[in-house]
Amino acid sequence: MSSPSNPSEREPLAISTTPVSHSSPLPDRTSPGAGAATSSAALTSIATQPHEGHRSRSIRTDLVLSQLILLSLLVLVYGGSIYWLVRQATHRQVEADLLGAAQLLSQDLQKHDQLSSLRIARTYRHRFGPAPRDHAYFAVWDRDGEYIGGTMPHPPFAAPVKDPSSLTGPRPYLTRMHGPYAEIVVTGPRGEQVLVGRPMAKENDELRRLLIGVTTFGVMALAVGVAGAWWLARRICLPLERITSTAEQISSRRLNQRLNSPATSSEVGRLSRVINTMLDRLQQAFERQVRFTADASHELRTPVAVILTQAEHTLSRLRSSADYRSALETCVTAAGRMKQLIDGLMLLARSDMGQLELRQISLDLGEIVKEVVTLLEPLAVERSIQLTTDWQPARVYGDPLRLNQVATNLITNAIRYNRPNGTVNVSVFPKDDQAWLVVSDSGIGISEADHPHMLEPFFRSDRARTFDDNQGTGLGLSIASEIISAHGGTLEIQSQPDCGTQVVARFPRQA
Repeated sequence: MSSPSNPSEREPLAISTTPVSHSSPLPDRTSPGAGAATSSAALTSIATQPHEGHRSRSIRTDLVLSQLILLSLLVLVYGGSIYWLVRQATHRQVEADLLGAAQLLSQDLQKHDQLSSLRIARTYRHRFGPAPRDHAYFAVWDRDGEYIGGTMPHPPFAAPVKDPSSLTGPRPYLTRMHGPYAEIVVTGPRGEQVLVGRPMAKENDELRRLLIGVTTFGVMALAVGVAGAWWLARRICLPLERITSTAEQISSRRLNQRLNSPATSSEVGRLSRVINTMLDRLQQAFERQVRFTADASHELRTPVAVILTQAEHTLSRLRSSADYRSALETCVTAAGRMKQLIDGLMLLARSDMGQLELRQISLDLGEIVKEVVTLLEPLAVERSIQLTTDWQPARVYGDPLRLNQVATNLITNAIRYNRPNGTVNVSVFPKDDQAWLVVSDSGIGISEADHPHMLEPFFRSDRARTFDDNQGTGLGLSIASEIISAHGGTLEIQSQPDCGTQVVARFPRQA
């Protein structure tokens, strides 16, 4: 009864719903600590790599600058609006006062024949201001534009309106500005043009004081705002600085250190939790890589030691042809085991890098499993295992060689980790839109503590190592999981100690 051409060791089984991705590059050294040292050096190199490029601004500076720009815009818009509204109100008041004075002069023109008796009413002169700089002036022109009277001297720009028709209509007056001087022109009773003007020194002084006050208030608001923004930015950035300080202390040798998460549900607290979760994954991946390197080195060391020992022993003296043949057969067996390990490692490495090439063709999964069962029947008979089958046509797109490898690994495990007179049932059937491959056995099962590690390369429980006399490589389930995942399928394993194991592989079914 011959062994399968490429039998895989059976892993102790655990409950798992999805294949696990193994980030484990091929080790290039045989020392168990070599890979760890390399990984540690890589992580240390990343951690100590100097910052390159220009130095960017800190978040605190950005927050303060943003607050300063926003506050400046608000102060500018608010202060500018106040100044503009007050200025408009002042100009309207000046216009109303000038219009009232001009209308009174126009009425006086109708009552008095002597222009020398025209005066600006005391009420308006008081409102215009008592200082000489505030003194108002007026002038009267007839309908032909000839100057007929007024206060002297008046500014040289005081002139009649060239188009008297503009003084009629719903707005029967004209307002003019000449620098700090404001003027208004109305029509008299006989078509005269009556002009009243005055300097706006008093109003301009008030507007200037208002501008200074608004500017002073704005500067004080900006100063208070910047100080408040700086305090808020410092308060906001303080947790980030603590996270940065703690993160700088984390290295490949201190991957178990974690950030202190604030008790609040703030963004900083969420960031800390996300980083801690990422560190958990990194630590697990790092530990898995170290374990993988050590296991691979250990597994490869045994056949190498066998070959060296056998060769040195054989060459120590002259031997017969039968002895040489026996030594070579031992070396070939050890080399075959090494090749098996290396092939498995290469497959896992390609799968990790997404370079596992599959020949996708339409095939019947039942036919693939049937071939494997026929090949493994001698192994089952040798171990007194009753192998039963039940398959139905279930077409899938897949690589026949890889699917054959999956079936071989699963069924070999079921036979190898079974008791004498135990049973193994293999069934293939379509269900919904999937093709199911179910392998059940009455073997030794696996403890619950080993369930999370079932799909890790080289993992074998102590009970499994003892049961198969350490013949397996511990790569069978890992390789099967990667191949199933590459086909878009899933792998589920249920197992209890001394009650057997059931492995279910499901593949997308061809429509």
